[in-house]
Parts: sequence; C-alpha cells; structure tokens
Amino acid sequence: MTKTEAKRVIEKLRKGIPVPDGFVRLFTVGRKDEIGKLENALVDPKSTALLLNANYGSGKTQMLRFLREEALKSGYAVAMIYCDSKAGIRFNRMDQVFGAVCRHIEIPDCAEKGILSFLRWFHEKIPSTSSSYWRKLSANGAWSRSETLTSPALYVALRAYRFGNEESQRLLEDWLMNPQTYKTKRKMLYENFVKVSRQFSDPRPAWKFYQDGVFIFDQQGYAQCWAALTDLDTLAKKSGLKGLVLLFDEFEEILTNLRNIQHEETAILNLFDFNEGKRFSGKTFFAVTPEFVEKCKIRLMDRDRYDFEFARFKKINQFEMSPLSSEQVVELIEQQIIPAHSLAYGWKPKVRPDSFTKWVNSIMRQRIQDRTRLAITDIIKQLDIVLDKQK
Repeated sequence: MTKTEAKRVIEKLRKGIPVPDGFVRLFTVGRKDEIGKLENALVDPKSTALLLNANYGSGKTQMLRFLREEALKSGYAVAMIYCDSKAGIRFNRMDQVFGAVCRHIEIPDCAEKGILSFLRWFHEKIPSTSSSYWRKLSANGAWSRSETLTSPALYVALRAYRFGNEESQRLLEDWLMNPQTYKTKRKMLYENFVKVSRQFSDPRPAWKFYQDGVFIFDQQGYAQCWAALTDLDTLAKKSGLKGLVLLFDEFEEILTNLRNIQHEETAILNLFDFNEGKRFSGKTFFAVTPEFVEKCKIRLMDRDRYDFEFARFKKINQFEMSPLSSEQVVELIEQQIIPAHSLAYGWKPKVRPDSFTKWVNSIMRQRIQDRTRLAITDIIKQLDIVLDKQK
C-alpha cells in the first residue's frame, strides 16, 4: 500500500465508509475458519448458491466484498449487486437482475466494469485458448446461428460486438444493461444488429426474430434471462476464467420492496432456482440476516400461501457468520489501521496499541448495530489527536 492509497483508506474509514475496493482483503481480520469455508465454496465444483447469514452490523457487506476480491484474484468474473430500494432491482424480475449483472460484471485485472468490457475480454482471449470452440460458436465463421449458446439474444449481442462499430456497441450495451426498456424496440434492434451487417448473412427473416422473441427477456418465465446468465458463465470459462460469481447484498429487501405476494413468491422461487443450480451454472452468494428464511415462511403463511413449496427451503445452503469480537477489532487496529494511519501522514505514533483494548471492549459491549464501525471511526479520531500533539 502506497502513501496515497493509505491516505485514501483512512479518509474513508474516518467517515465511516468501508475501505475502497482492492483493500478489503487487507482489512479483513479474524474469522479464519469462516473465511476458509467461503473460499472453499468458491472452488467446490458442486457449490451453487449460499446464504450468508449475519445480523446487521456484523459485516455481511464486508464479507461479500472480500468474496469479490477473492473471486477476482482466483480468476472468476464477478458481478456484485445491491438489492436495496435505490438500486431499482426487483428479484421477481429476472430481466432486471440480468441487466444489473451486465452493468456490474467485471473481470480480473481490469478497471472497467460492464458487459462491453466482458465481451472485449472474450474476443481477446478466446482465439488463444480454444480455437475449436470459436469455430463452433461462429458456425465455422459463417455467424449464421449459434451452435453453443442457449440465449439467442446473447449470441446476437456477441456477434454485434464483433462486427459492429462503436455506436452499435454502445446500443447493445444499453440494451443488455436495461433490457426491460427495449421491449417495444425490437425492429430498431434488428436493423442495428442484424440487417445492416455485411460480415455475415443470417438466414432468418425479421419476422422470425420477432416471433421467437430473440430481443425480449421477459417471456416464458424469463427463460432467456436464465439462459443468458449461464451463457455468460460459459463464455467466462471458455475465455480462460473459472466462471461467473454473482454476489447479492441487502438481499433481505426482496421482502420489503415487493408489495405483491405473487411477486414475492416469484422472487423466492428464483432464489430456489439459483440454489438448486438448474437454471444458472455459476456460483451465487446472498447476504441476509439469520431470520431471513423464517421471515419468508411467515410472510407466505400470513398471506394464506399454504400450498407453497416450503420443502425447498430446506435445500437452501446457509452459512452462519459470527460478529467480530473485541480481540479481532483490536487486532485490526494494531495490524492495519495504526500502520495505515502512520503511512498516510508520515509519522510514528507514540501510542501503545494494547492501550486501546479496554476502550474497544467498552464499545463492543454496547448493543448497537454498528459498534465495529464506531470503534474504527473513534480510533482514527484518537490517532488524529495524537498526531496533532506530536507535530
């Protein structure tokens, strides 16, 4: 960590804001057994989905961000998605979920996010890793029909990216990131992505594209959304990555931002589908509170949904996260925060790290959700005071 990076980290923590991306693993302490189990979930080929259970203020978001960095380091494509009310994502609408994945997808060692960055990676990597797959994908260079992808829309997008200009690429980016806004614009999409190209000849007439719903993501139970997500996982693997990892933070809000019980049922069924791995081949992690599953059951029964498939709740893989202890917070202060503060402002603190133990213990005994954050912000204030006195 450089001096500039250390200052950026401390400035974030001083305001109670989590450390910037790229430094989460460095500022994650304790929970070694839990971290080991989460890391195993990334490499386990049988792993599909996992609920990360932790109370508010216990570091759910921190662990998801840790998983993001770990997955990128391990060679996965990743999309971390916030499900709070500001994000505008309803989990009963898989077209919105797919659009969010396309907006947030990222690959290792690349500062850019988004589906265009992913498609660029694929086109750069696939020739050197699997030329036979490239021939299958392109129908031996004819590009008339996909022999490998299950989503017609994603194949059209992949083809349009390869042969299109910058303007058409920006259009397909907006289409994939916001598919719900293009339901009535299929003619425009056809003319921009199929009709104008001279590099390939698609034998299907325009009406066939429309009849088959090639440009639509919300038909037949959002089948194309599920197919496109799995195709993204497939393309990631074929380009040399290990696959696609989806991370959903604030997932609890699927129960609070949906007022229609049918929509809530659909959202829960989508969770089941992710967990059972039949419609998406990648890995998925959801951050929730320990009472989440029970809340779902109660909500369904309160609305007389006694015929719901309650047995499927038992199949959900869950992982219980413990809150940080006082000792772990002290460890974070000693090993990370004090050295970072020292590096950021070019000084050597004349303080005994163990002098914070009693003070941290008093904060961690408080029954407040953000006691860890409070301990960190207060320690930085104390270090600032000591720094001013030593000048």
